[in-house]
Amino acid sequence: MDKPWKRWVLYLAAAWNVIGGGMALLDPTKHFAQMYTTSLNLADPLAAFFYRSVWINVIAWGVAYALAAMWPAARRTVLVAGGGGKLFYAIACAALLGSGVGKPMILVAAIVDTLFAAAFAAVVLRDR
Repeated sequence: MDKPWKRWVLYLAAAWNVIGGGMALLDPTKHFAQMYTTSLNLADPLAAFFYRSVWINVIAWGVAYALAAMWPAARRTVLVAGGGGKLFYAIACAALLGSGVGKPMILVAAIVDTLFAAAFAAVVLRDR
């Protein structure tokens, strides 16, 4: 039987990704002002393409987490890949902060994604 906490972890991760990705897409200037000491030239088509692609991908992963909450059979694969991605993203955030490009706010994203990666690992290990 599927435990409700597993579904809620996935729904929370889905909301985190969809809301965060949506906000970054809707207001890139605010996103950069909060998270980074530099700015991105979105007038450059290549930079704009990569920026949008990253956040569209984040939103797509959020949809995958919601689907995994609804269909436990798909859960393991989504959580292993998604948890690895969240862990590496957290490492990248810490590296940005260490380099002086990231602002302290970027640690919030790193910490939340690390917590989700740990929760995903707990779900995967309990489902074995």
